[in-house]
Amino acid sequence: MLSNHNPYASEPAFPVLAHSLLSQTHISLTSEDNGEQPTAWDLRPDIDRGFHSLSTSVFRYGTIIGFSHLRGRNPSNNVTDECTAELPRALATSHLSQASTPLPRVYIIHPANYDGFSPQKLLESLLSTRNPPLSRNEAISRLDAVQLLPVFDFTAAVQAINEVSRALDRFYEEQRRQTPRDAVPAEPCPVLLLIAGLDSLTEGVVRASNTVRGAAVLTTVLRSLTQLVRLHRSCLSVMLVNTAGVGTVAPASPVRPAQRARADSDRPPSHEDGLYSVFRATDAPLFPSLLMRLMDQGIDSHLLISTVKGTRVIEVIKDRVGDNVGKWSVWTS
Repeated sequence: MLSNHNPYASEPAFPVLAHSLLSQTHISLTSEDNGEQPTAWDLRPDIDRGFHSLSTSVFRYGTIIGFSHLRGRNPSNNVTDECTAELPRALATSHLSQASTPLPRVYIIHPANYDGFSPQKLLESLLSTRNPPLSRNEAISRLDAVQLLPVFDFTAAVQAINEVSRALDRFYEEQRRQTPRDAVPAEPCPVLLLIAGLDSLTEGVVRASNTVRGAAVLTTVLRSLTQLVRLHRSCLSVMLVNTAGVGTVAPASPVRPAQRARADSDRPPSHEDGLYSVFRATDAPLFPSLLMRLMDQGIDSHLLISTVKGTRVIEVIKDRVGDNVGKWSVWTS
């Protein structure tokens, strides 16, 4: 017998949330597994812990970490090379503040006219540390563990890198010799090697010769750094501070907004480098030149500093040995 009930005359059903259809057991398990997801994007904990964080952090020994600033079309919004040095400088001083030792624990190779890692700025950064806080005398004593190696050209930078490599080999070999055979080997002294302006120094080679020559010498140096950091993977990290910037260069002549928008819409997406920034408003590649791409290929983890509405943002755009791509944080010096 057919029912006289008219289905089209019935009242609409009340909306039901999808999660209410799951069992309570499944809900509790899911919430436990994803308990840290709301802050999984936050780079700040990694920055605060520095090289004393977990092995999954973007800042770890045995890797080459790159720091670059994004060049934009508007020069007034560009991040300067001095701003690019702030985070590596903070990481280096945090590294120094954790233990006192007369041995060099931080080597800094930099162009002679670059003051991003001057003794005065390193001292100011040490005095601003809070974990643990240092007196002025303590901060000055920590600077004894820093060796500055100013260079004037690419050749001098290569010689400085070789000098650091030989010093590390001698130090760790001496440490192994002093350890008794029946004793547990002591933890090697952790060391940071900062190299600022290697990209700019390579451009000097290109101007004096050609792009092929510049690419060849840069590839050789990056390969040597990779071998060095892998040899001392438990106690050495290399930080490359790029001073030339990445991304598009500001146009020499003013361009109307309508023309710029039309040009951007007509340009096909270009991501041959495979790296992206969520804070960019253009599809232009981050590394438009051969030297930029070679520099990035020699880097394990790459951090990009950019300006978004007047606020500086640090973003992980590459992490070859971890899962930190996409992490970001607002940066205030």
